Amino acid sequence: MIEIINKIAGNRTVFVVGVIYGTPITIALLVLFFVKSSRDERGRAIIGKASIIAMVTFILIINFVAKIWDNITINYLTSACFIQWIYDIILTVEVAAILIYKRIG
Repeated sequence: MIEIINKIAGNRTVFVVGVIYGTPITIALLVLFFVKSSRDERGRAIIGKASIIAMVTFILIINFVAKIWDNITINYLTSACFIQWIYDIILTVEVAAILIYKRIG
């Protein structure tokens, strides 16, 4: 498993895909933050709940990365790839949680 993660994290294409994916998901999150329905009490509560879920996800992912970091070949590309994909995953979880909470409520 570590070998597969090492190959994936050291691949420049995976990093570029993460950058390309990260741009629209960042824009989507900013739009969800500043849309009019997010400015009232209910909207702020939804953003708060989604942020808690994203924070828990962040803690879990960072702990996983910390555990495997000693077994990974570390260079600029690997570090950048890990950071980019952690960012992308956290933003995806937050956007998904906001959309789910808006649909439920």
